[in-house]
Amino acid sequence: FILGFLLVFRSQQAYSRWWEGCTLLQQMRGEWYHAFSSCMAFCDSSPENFDNVVCFQHTLVRLISMLYGAALSEISEMRSNAFEFIDLD
Repeated sequence: FILGFLLVFRSQQAYSRWWEGCTLLQQMRGEWYHAFSSCMAFCDSSPENFDNVVCFQHTLVRLISMLYGAALSEISEMRSNAFEFIDLD
C-alpha cells in the first residue's frame, strides 16, 4: 500500500511540474506576442515614414522569431536544437 501511494504521489508531482512548465512556456509566448503586437500597433502611420516603418516591422518580426527560437533551444533537451526561425536577411 505504501509503495503504491509513493509511486502515485511521485507521478502526480512530476505531472504537476511538467504541466506548470508548459503553462509558463505558453505564458512567455503570450507576453512576447503582446509586446510585439503593441510595437506594431504604435508604429507611425504617416505616409512619409512608410518605408522606415515597414523595415522596422519586418526586422521586429525576425528578432522576435529569433528570440523565441533561442528560448526554445535553451530549454529543449533534444539532440538537435535546430528550431526554424525567420532569418534577418
